[in-house]
Amino acid sequence: MKKQRFFEQPGLEDGHSVAHEGQLWQTREYLLTAPVQGPLAERIFEERQAFAQAYRHPSPATDTQIWLIHFWQWETQEKRFMAYFREIAARQSPLLLEIDGFGFLPSHSIIFHIGNASAVADLVKSFRPMQRMLKSLSNKPHFITEPYLLFASKLKPWQYEKSVPAYQQKSFTGRCMVQELGLWKKENPRQGFRQIARFPLQATHGAIQHGLFD
Repeated sequence: MKKQRFFEQPGLEDGHSVAHEGQLWQTREYLLTAPVQGPLAERIFEERQAFAQAYRHPSPATDTQIWLIHFWQWETQEKRFMAYFREIAARQSPLLLEIDGFGFLPSHSIIFHIGNASAVADLVKSFRPMQRMLKSLSNKPHFITEPYLLFASKLKPWQYEKSVPAYQQKSFTGRCMVQELGLWKKENPRQGFRQIARFPLQATHGAIQHGLFD
């Protein structure tokens, strides 16, 4: 699979390691995401470029990935949890994603609202049986309960103060189908994430969902 790079959002810690019997065991940082693709992704790119020019923001977000689960885990467990991700994803139906306007975070960030966030949250819940599997050391997996798509981050105070009134009045809507989920991995704390796997959503609407952990 061709390696892809993922925009690095702020506020994440470095990896962890434990020395045991002369060996260094390391945990890595992972993300399960839902991609925004097609014409909607192109419109988002254009909107971000317009923002960058209008507010002199040199580093607009470039990814179109909605975070679903953020976790740390031992690399030795990678094949195991990837197999479960693939199996659970295959039992889920493709999702019609709806973007509906902008939102604002105290961290001086602007986001895209997800109009059907509850449907995305339900998709996240389908992976809850993996919670113990995704836990390592003192790090519990973070299942995103209020999903959103980042529009612009790391804004200076003046950029945030001037752009918020404009984007409170600005309309932006769009839809796209989410046909697969992506798994991303950060191997080096000083670098961004790279995509290491894709998990197709293959169930037909209304199909009976049988639990893997029954």
